[in-house]
Amino acid sequence: MEMKKIGNKEYVFMSIALVLLNFLIKGLYISNNSIGGDEPFSIYYAQMDIGSIINCLSAGNNPPFYEIFLHFWVKLFGISELSVRLPSLIFSSITVFYIYKLGVKHLNNKIAIYSGIIFIFSNYHILLTHESRSYALLGMLTIMSMYYFLGLISLISKPLDGTNKSAGISVRKYYFALILVNIILIYTHYFGFFVLIVQVLFFLFYKKLIINYWKQFLIMLGILVLLFSPNIVVFFTRFYGSYTTGTYVMPPKGFDSIYGMLRTFSNVPVIAASLILVFLSAIIRYIIKRKTETSGLASRLVVFWFVFIFFFMFGISYVVPMFIDRYLMPASIAFCLLAGISIDYIIRIKRIEYIIPGLICLLFIVSAHPNISNKRNVRDTVAKIKEIKGKETLVLICPKDFILNYAYYYDQNIFKKYDNSSGYINIYESLKSENVFVINTINDVDYKKWKDIIYLDAGSDYYFPGNNIKSTIGNDYNMESRFEFYEIFNVYKFNLK
Repeated sequence: MEMKKIGNKEYVFMSIALVLLNFLIKGLYISNNSIGGDEPFSIYYAQMDIGSIINCLSAGNNPPFYEIFLHFWVKLFGISELSVRLPSLIFSSITVFYIYKLGVKHLNNKIAIYSGIIFIFSNYHILLTHESRSYALLGMLTIMSMYYFLGLISLISKPLDGTNKSAGISVRKYYFALILVNIILIYTHYFGFFVLIVQVLFFLFYKKLIINYWKQFLIMLGILVLLFSPNIVVFFTRFYGSYTTGTYVMPPKGFDSIYGMLRTFSNVPVIAASLILVFLSAIIRYIIKRKTETSGLASRLVVFWFVFIFFFMFGISYVVPMFIDRYLMPASIAFCLLAGISIDYIIRIKRIEYIIPGLICLLFIVSAHPNISNKRNVRDTVAKIKEIKGKETLVLICPKDFILNYAYYYDQNIFKKYDNSSGYINIYESLKSENVFVINTINDVDYKKWKDIIYLDAGSDYYFPGNNIKSTIGNDYNMESRFEFYEIFNVYKFNLK
């Protein structure tokens, strides 16, 4: 890979430009979407004290670092939509800085810019930046970890003599930075371990590194194991529980799901198809030129990083189905870099070398949706219920897990009544006093004594297929009105026959 040095002024200018562009594009509509999905979960637990956060999340699917961070954030800035999502925007902006930083230092300036543009205008990353969840932080820590890992192995793969003291200092700096970032990474999300696995396997490919640095390597792994030891039992318990009891998420469907994920990373089908052709062309060119051209360390790492995490996680998801779109965040960062590398690599003719990169970047820019919908219009749904609800109206909500979404927009004073448990007892009782009941089946409540009923179907058939709540109510009540809210919320107003 051709490496071209750039001046410090150009580097600073482009770094600032990419960070500011990312902040503007992803921050412009950051409050437009309702707080929805799992966002209220993180916000709710962030209100607790640190001990309660750790205790409650020990039974969940994610480690507690993000909620602990958010705990201190909301104490300062509150729980408004803008406040709780602003950290994700900051994390995303740091991510593009490190993408550019890694590209300039280990690839070339063109790849750094292409990759940064693809990341900034990726609808996948725009959407996850508009969430108060751990995924933007996971992406930031992934690229930081890979930057320090690549810096470390680049240095230690070169001979260090006694006169090169600055190189020795840099090795120690990268070494300790990598340990720090990696421990935060695996305390942010369990699938951060895939980043560590990539690094371990890649390190083992280099015999010279193992011979000369196996002690430092083992010490680093030992430190990570020691620091993560309080959560090791939880990690294996949760994974084993998911394996034995299963999840409500459907497994992927062969190649269609794989292509669908590539399309998600690529904004629109035309970009996905174009990039698949670019990747195939890059592979063919590499096979033809491999005897005369050598691939750089960084390029090999990016390819291995993407291929391993992307396909290995799909393989796992066939056995233990999971929300693979969000869990593939580490692979999505590699995808941006791999796309940048490939569009720069396939044509090296001076007069036309910018045509394909320019077209791909332009396609990402014009297909980006800074105001992309999260398909969870909780805000308007709850507002409609409050509008049509009378003092003696019964409100039924299914499924029960929607309680935090509803409470956030119904009354934030109720949402703030956390009880240091996973049962949401205080919120449940407060809503109950307002004649609002969250249920999974119609048997959970005696509804027949009420004159008017509002039923919110918040995707109940997905979680509890065949619950028959609406049809059962319809046996005794007339449906007065129905309101649909994109994408899965339906509000029904019934009155007694």
